[in-house]
Amino acid sequence: MDMLRRECRSRGAVLALLIAGAQPGCGEERLGPPSTSEASCTVSTVIDGDSLRCADGRELRLLLIDAPELGQTPWGDLARAALLGLAPIAARLSVELDVEHRDDFGRYLTYLHGSDGTLVNERLAWLGYAVPLIIPPNGRYEARIRAAVADAEAAERGLWAEWRFACLPADYRTGRCT
Repeated sequence: MDMLRRECRSRGAVLALLIAGAQPGCGEERLGPPSTSEASCTVSTVIDGDSLRCADGRELRLLLIDAPELGQTPWGDLARAALLGLAPIAARLSVELDVEHRDDFGRYLTYLHGSDGTLVNERLAWLGYAVPLIIPPNGRYEARIRAAVADAEAAERGLWAEWRFACLPADYRTGRCT
């Protein structure tokens, strides 16, 4: 299976997928989780502005976005509150995976969909509480996320209203700003 994953990620496989359609084994990973128990999440905890925990114990990291860290006071708390508004405790969300399923911390890398079909990752960006964080090969909704962030910035919504992401979350994590 690891060899198949590597093959699916190669440029040749991408070209072949575009020309001939999905190869056996490649398309299933891009469509989402293999089991119905992983295809949804009942929210038990919103950890911060871009991650949460499901009732079954899985920790999910929202793909393609980066929200302020909790240490970036008060911005991290505001981003967490925005995610809590979109993914309240006990809410049942649909989980969609991309190419890479987990990060180095064991969290599932996901797109979350509300019961109304809303892409939570995109909505959080549109509300102004996240910036793009694109880590290939995951990038199914990159254009939508970038457009949502641009719209939020132009409209000065959320954190764009006054803070304007003066210290990007990635810079904060590496100690480049406080």
